[in-house]
Amino acid sequence: MKKGNLRSLAALLLALALLLTGCSGGVDFEGYVENVMEMVGLSDAPTYVEEPWEPTAFDDMEYIHPDLDAYQAALDACLAAAQGTRFGELVDSIWAYNDAYSAFYTAYALSYIHYCADLTSEYWGDEYDFCEASTATVDAGLDELYHTLAACSFRERLETDEYFGADFFDDYEGDSFWDDTFTAMMEQEADLEARYYDLSTKALDVEYYSETFFNGYGQEMAQLLVELVALRQKIAAYAGYDNYLDFAYDYTYGRDYTPEDADVLMADIQNNLVDLYRIVDNSDVWTLGYSSCSEEKTRKYVEQTAGAVGGVVQEAFESMNELGLCDITYDQKKYDSSFEIFLSDYAEPFVFLNPTGMLGDQLTFAHEFGHFCNDYASDGSSVGIDVAEIFSQGLEYLSLCVGAGNADLEQYKLADGLATTVEQAAYADFEHRIYRLSPEELTLENIRAVYAQVFADYGIGSWRDPRDFVYITHFFTSPLYIISYVVSNDAAFQLYQQEKEASGEGLKLYVDSLDTEQTTFLAFINEAGLESPFTSGHMEAVREILSGIFA
Repeated sequence: MKKGNLRSLAALLLALALLLTGCSGGVDFEGYVENVMEMVGLSDAPTYVEEPWEPTAFDDMEYIHPDLDAYQAALDACLAAAQGTRFGELVDSIWAYNDAYSAFYTAYALSYIHYCADLTSEYWGDEYDFCEASTATVDAGLDELYHTLAACSFRERLETDEYFGADFFDDYEGDSFWDDTFTAMMEQEADLEARYYDLSTKALDVEYYSETFFNGYGQEMAQLLVELVALRQKIAAYAGYDNYLDFAYDYTYGRDYTPEDADVLMADIQNNLVDLYRIVDNSDVWTLGYSSCSEEKTRKYVEQTAGAVGGVVQEAFESMNELGLCDITYDQKKYDSSFEIFLSDYAEPFVFLNPTGMLGDQLTFAHEFGHFCNDYASDGSSVGIDVAEIFSQGLEYLSLCVGAGNADLEQYKLADGLATTVEQAAYADFEHRIYRLSPEELTLENIRAVYAQVFADYGIGSWRDPRDFVYITHFFTSPLYIISYVVSNDAAFQLYQQEKEASGEGLKLYVDSLDTEQTTFLAFINEAGLESPFTSGHMEAVREILSGIFA
């Protein structure tokens, strides 16, 4: 597969900062560059030339500490060129800035991977903290660039299909809220998030789910969430939003549905799926996932899935395997999580997993490999997280249909899919509720009370401790992300249903969609011919299907 290093100027989107989904934008710009370079005498033609792409093994990737002075110089040159008279000079300076921006986020991604591989490493901890603390400065520069380009004389040319696309700068007209005050608040948020990782590292030495943990590091983490919620509400208000929910849905994630739409969906889930969830949660189906599973078996499961699907999915696995673009080995020092991340300078994705040694590892690896396939097929996906999670959860379901899975794993996954819908909806509901607390109501006691009430509303087991929200990383580092798991799981389950009803149909839709340019959830499922989970009566239909499986 030929990969291109060139990307549309729209690749500078803030979505690059959403590292855990490997999201970044891109439309082919190569044809335009080739054409204008052939036009003799065109004095303002861009001179940027693409360098040939070569695959790079992960072990050969060089970490370079970000040079923020060089980044600022590239930005300043770009801002100056926007006030000039030579369009080619502006385009070249934008590409140079893009290189600096991409270099920063590549370093950020590498530091994150290495830090997660060894939370005890002081060097990688310091490097990750530096990158995390610098994101506000870097993204403030990007925002300044976009506002400057929106007001420059070249805007009409920049909004053609060869560059950013029609109406791209509409959202960047007028004054920006990315001033020194806003940047300082974002830096403060990054510092608080870094504290969470630091506390997680220290907690490695304490027994999991013990009173010692909850009364020590767990207590500190809980108070940290109170601080984060309060700060994020201030960030949203400063940006001109009524609350942080609207800020996150609109500005951070660019969703095409609202928090109120999500509220209705979560109520539908409560009304239709909680009773069935309680039955399944108290059944023996979960013991199916307790059987031991080696790293070799986990890798073989995904390899067999990729081989059965074939095409770009098989090619992606072979590339991942050959270049060492995954880490699925257990280590006590590793971060207890899994993710996929895109390394933009190398145009390659990477999968991280700290396995449990149980059967569910196969599905977790398939999940992250689904993200990998999306990034691989599109040379760095431009989709938002809601769509990205369809590809990850979709491959989990579809892996059960292509010969790699077995009856026990399929039954376990279907139960897990139901649990994902209900439990992740509960977590999302918890976030909605705490971000709607007034400043006077925002206390640790009230947050714990909200969490306990959500458990009751969604029928989550009474054995759960109402203090265990501190284990949910997303609450601290990716606020309001979790609803994406709910909506994407619904779409992924529809792919599974299609495949079950007509062999090959769900797989074809999955593979054909891997390089989609539809970035938002509702737009994507409409294009794919899937039904929206927000449709009236949809959750009733899901209940009927699942009742037939688990009744």
